[in-house]
Amino acid sequence: MAGEGFYVGLGAGWDNQNNIKLDQDLLTPASPPASGTVTTNDGALIAGTLGYKLPMMPIRLEFESGYDWHSNSQFQTNGFSAGASGHANIASELVNALYDFPVAPGWNLYGGAGVGAGHVYFAPYLTDTNEQLAHVDHWGFMWQAIGGASFEIAPDADLFVDYRYRDAEAHATSYTPTFGPVSSHSITENVVMAGVRFYLWPVGPAMAEEAPPPPAQYYSQPAPPPPPPPAPQYTPPPSSGATSGGASSGGPTNP
Repeated sequence: MAGEGFYVGLGAGWDNQNNIKLDQDLLTPASPPASGTVTTNDGALIAGTLGYKLPMMPIRLEFESGYDWHSNSQFQTNGFSAGASGHANIASELVNALYDFPVAPGWNLYGGAGVGAGHVYFAPYLTDTNEQLAHVDHWGFMWQAIGGASFEIAPDADLFVDYRYRDAEAHATSYTPTFGPVSSHSITENVVMAGVRFYLWPVGPAMAEEAPPPPAQYYSQPAPPPPPPPAPQYTPPPSSGATSGGASSGGPTNP
């Protein structure tokens, strides 16, 4: 029987950020804005969850808190490329809803989505000149789509591996000394994560209280009493009468 009820989970995995787009705001009608992208190195995502699996239903609801970090590697604009430094990190607070699809004993596929808030810290610099390209330190709406598989290693523990597409829409405009006001777009990520879930206080048939044993008469019936002994039969005593006597055959006897 799979675990049910409240659970805690911990996961970690590989996180790939897509290029982050920057737009230089229009300063004057005669100076058209410039656009560019910042490339980041792959990083790691760690996340902890507190969830609840509905009893007798394959639905899980969970609160997830996560954090990922990346270093900037390159800036490109209009055919120009330069090294970039700094970081692009996201702290996420999301509520997920997931549906489990049993496919084999102990195996489940699952899918779902999460919504919440993400805090973006994005501070890219040109490596050679140390000029600031943008500065974002801002909370915004965030969502993610999830698909994965899990295996029940015990009635109260699951191992899981999943893929996540995450989008932190923490748009912001920052003023830089060199480039003036610069707007950053949302940050999207592709994540492969693995982890474990532990069920705390399952509910439902998996941990239901045992019913009291049925009365003893349901297990065995008492032996029937032995049959009564047969009633004694009356035997009449032998009859007592005088024996017949007389003269023996033959001639008369002399007195």
